[in-house]
Amino acid sequence: MSVEAAAHSALRVLGPVRLEHAAGAFEPGARREQAVLALLAAEARPMSRTRLAAMLWPDADDVDARGRLRRLLHALSRHVRHDALVVDRQTVALAGDVSADTDLSALRRALADGLYRTNEDTGEARLAALEESARLAAAEFAEGLVLDECDELSAWLDRQRESLRQARAQALSQLATRLEGAGQHARALHHAQDLVAIDALNEIAQRQVIRLLAAVGPPHAALQQVARLRQVLHDELGVEPETETQQLADEIHAREAGATPRAETPTPVAVRYTRSGDVHLAYQVVGDGPLDVLLVSGFVSNLEQAWEPGGPADFLHAIARDFRLILYDRRGVGLSDRTVDPADTSVSSADSLAILDAAGSRRALVFGVSEGGPIAIRLAVEHPERVAGLALWGTLARGTSTHDYPWALTAAQYDRWLDALVAQWGRPVALDTFAPDDANDPVLQRWWARMLRLGSSPRCMQAVLRTLALSDVRALLPQVRVPTLVMHRTGDRAVRVGAGRQLATAIPGAQWREWPGTAHWWWLGETAPILEAIAEFARRLSNHVAR
Repeated sequence: MSVEAAAHSALRVLGPVRLEHAAGAFEPGARREQAVLALLAAEARPMSRTRLAAMLWPDADDVDARGRLRRLLHALSRHVRHDALVVDRQTVALAGDVSADTDLSALRRALADGLYRTNEDTGEARLAALEESARLAAAEFAEGLVLDECDELSAWLDRQRESLRQARAQALSQLATRLEGAGQHARALHHAQDLVAIDALNEIAQRQVIRLLAAVGPPHAALQQVARLRQVLHDELGVEPETETQQLADEIHAREAGATPRAETPTPVAVRYTRSGDVHLAYQVVGDGPLDVLLVSGFVSNLEQAWEPGGPADFLHAIARDFRLILYDRRGVGLSDRTVDPADTSVSSADSLAILDAAGSRRALVFGVSEGGPIAIRLAVEHPERVAGLALWGTLARGTSTHDYPWALTAAQYDRWLDALVAQWGRPVALDTFAPDDANDPVLQRWWARMLRLGSSPRCMQAVLRTLALSDVRALLPQVRVPTLVMHRTGDRAVRVGAGRQLATAIPGAQWREWPGTAHWWWLGETAPILEAIAEFARRLSNHVAR
């Protein structure tokens, strides 16, 4: 490649890693050359030589790995302009203009202009940004790059690829919804069909395709889609379509016969976005009561799936009737960004604070459930001025057991549980642990299977749960100075009741409420006493808190 051509080259990492220039394109033949360019483009900041070397040559000692990296960078420099790589003794980075001109940077700009905007604008500029996002994200990140011998790098590549898939799914979902609302049914159908192609088990997207097919074409095309959906649900999950799907099919049959169609389904709760550092977080606000309630969820969530039949919708609506409820997906799961490594409780606490800021909440009752409990505790200790009180459900202070903390799984037990969960990801796995009395309920099974599919991917969830296993907030418990309510069920199989009792003992002045039952999930079983306890606790707080 000539110096002149190199001076005008642009780095592409969506699809095969390549340098495009006026005379054609250069695709690095060496896998590790591709990996370095992909890493630098995605991270968009200087990377430590030590970390790069360890990721690329995990079995080599530090001196050997750094020497190999030095030789690789020298070889790579022959194919890029002389100042495209910024290299010093400690770090490696792309030059600012090169980093800003990658296709991945273009995708991030399109997502910022389309998916992550906080207003409700549905103009062509936003739609164009969403369509550009869906187009760019359709490519595989660093396509064809495989380094099975590099575990950390392979996991990183999987997370980047999963992040692209989720970004495309979210862009397509917004496009189809906004275009359908604007009456542009044919244009909406194209994007809805692309969304179904990503996940044929996404029954919400399938219903949208069915509606749009009925709107733009003959009814039999929509009914054929119903039949295809019925078959895939039977083959993959052994279940029938949801009631809403059957009702939609009945409406189309009725329309054919000239009958009056049923009323439309309720408008979904709007999803908004904010940023915590360089990470986009998805959140919702429901209700307008005198006190804010921030829900910090367990290990997996998806704001849209949470409202579907089988989930906590009734419980959430009950809270939102009296209070202003703030929900969000943590980084790494659901509708929030998956482009970053899993966060410890310190980072997750900062994310919670960013959500409160975005929602305009001065102080809130923080409702931390299961794995969300340690995050809520850290937030209360680090920012007591923003936390009116803590309500903790089915949670624990440490992720795995030690000689002085016997209430959690051992590290070996935790690994076995995680391996079993990941092996059956996307199916209603572990319901006998989370909801023993309802494990055979087909509605709950369908809801939970879809929550897993929409909430994360197996590889991402392994990283998230291994990070949670390392959490330990025991030293923070005596520092909690906000009113605290600790709740648990006696027969909880996911988190032992002893863990809850230990929390209530260690947090100064904490109230302890224990109820019979086995369900770990707070919205199942006898929920009236739980809602009553939270409402009574919140009402006392609301007398002293103004938003």
